[in-house]
Amino acid sequence: MVNENVHTVGMFADRAFDEKDTDTLQRIAHDCLEWVESGEYTLLEKGILAYHGATSYSNYIHLEYKGALRYSDDMNNEQDFEMCLLLFRLSIENLTSYQEEADLKEESEENQYFSTYLLMSYTNYANLLQKCGRLMKALSYLKVGVGRDFPIAIGNFAGFLMDYATFDYDKGHQSVFANESYQLLKEVLEFENIEEYVYKHYEGLVAKLKQFYPIEFLEEPYEFEDYSLGDSEEEVGYRKWCLENTFFLNTLNDAFPYSVSATDILHLPNIVTKIDEGPRFHGLFNQIKQEFVSARYMVYDALSSEGAHFSDKDVHLVNTLDYPAYGISIEKMKYSYRSLYSLIDRIAFFVNEYFEIGIKERDVSYRSIWQDKIRKGKNSYNLKVNLKSRMTGEETFNLPLIGLYWLCKDIGKQKIEHHYIEPAIEHISKIRHHLEHRYLKVHDSVLYPITKETWENREDPLAYSITVDEFKDAAMRLLAYVREGIILLSMAVHLEELRKRKDKDSDEIIMPMSMDRYDDDWKRLF
Repeated sequence: MVNENVHTVGMFADRAFDEKDTDTLQRIAHDCLEWVESGEYTLLEKGILAYHGATSYSNYIHLEYKGALRYSDDMNNEQDFEMCLLLFRLSIENLTSYQEEADLKEESEENQYFSTYLLMSYTNYANLLQKCGRLMKALSYLKVGVGRDFPIAIGNFAGFLMDYATFDYDKGHQSVFANESYQLLKEVLEFENIEEYVYKHYEGLVAKLKQFYPIEFLEEPYEFEDYSLGDSEEEVGYRKWCLENTFFLNTLNDAFPYSVSATDILHLPNIVTKIDEGPRFHGLFNQIKQEFVSARYMVYDALSSEGAHFSDKDVHLVNTLDYPAYGISIEKMKYSYRSLYSLIDRIAFFVNEYFEIGIKERDVSYRSIWQDKIRKGKNSYNLKVNLKSRMTGEETFNLPLIGLYWLCKDIGKQKIEHHYIEPAIEHISKIRHHLEHRYLKVHDSVLYPITKETWENREDPLAYSITVDEFKDAAMRLLAYVREGIILLSMAVHLEELRKRKDKDSDEIIMPMSMDRYDDDWKRLF
């Protein structure tokens, strides 16, 4: 079923790790990347080879940096993490493609063999994402293993929820996550054939939970109240869609698809400012949230639309014979797409102001905030804060901010070894570029692919052509990216505020200022 050489690579990789041979581990990883790119192996074999390469590089990082498996600007290990992320993504990509083509029977030996590698790839990839601060993305990949009763995925999901809780300023959410972590750890400790060191690690997590919460609270599974999802069928449908796709600005939504998660409750924590500054950051965060939830609804509304809208009646358009898709629903998708992309720079604007980086307003972008200098020839200037160095420093370590950096690397189309670190981003970025500066043409998902070969020599040379389904998938991915960025921003501010309070002079007086909730009835069109 699988070329024997593929298994031999795994054996050599295990031996190199046992012997602490970092040179061999690094060489195996690079060789695996070459083999994956060659045409010599099947999709299944490529997926397994990429997995061996990724685990080899992960073990290399562990040995090279004395067990400090975390991204650090001081350690200069960014390229190592990039390579490892790339190999895990290639493993998942090839294994998933194999699954789509192979039509495996669920109970077959071949399916169990394949599923084991896929679950290990998901789980180990999630572990690496966690080290890079991609907290929500790590949880999303572990959910696959949790749903299939994969012990390591269940145990790691519990541990990651504990970490996630520490970055959430909402103490109520923290206790809910603690209860869920305890329930999952109890479950995984009952599995047989778990390695002893893993078992002890999970026991340690249980002991840690017991230090902070009464055992009576932990032992009783948390019961969530049922909340209304809306007053109309349309609203209920919208909120269910948000829940199922993890689109609410609510950390509970990353773990629980229940009605309690169906609100956009996330905001900023308490922020200490000078007395004459006012709630400027809360105001900016208000705007970021409002733009996100509006763009989110426009995507849903566009996907839910049926038939022509009255605003499209009697609008004279020419049939170009390549099955284009026109109408207000397509335009809503375009408007929301533009808005979502602009929010990434809006988040960068917040980061520049809050962390006092010193970038001039016209130069702020999600790329520039991570630099140490703005390079503009004669108009170049140094920045007050090197954010990359600061967020990985021992005294100012900020994992959610690190996660925001790695998210921006994905969105910024970071390449390694001729591959994008996030394979889907090239398509997402091209759509945005043609929306803003060129010409995006959206086609019928069924008819256009059928006729595309016939029209190969007569395709619209001015347009970047995609199908409705491709546009939908790109918009959904972009929604997930921006949601992740907003939550990471809130968490990064929370950690920074905790650090500030810790460093404050005890003689300083901090006066509280309460802010009421903006009433829903005030939200209207002027």
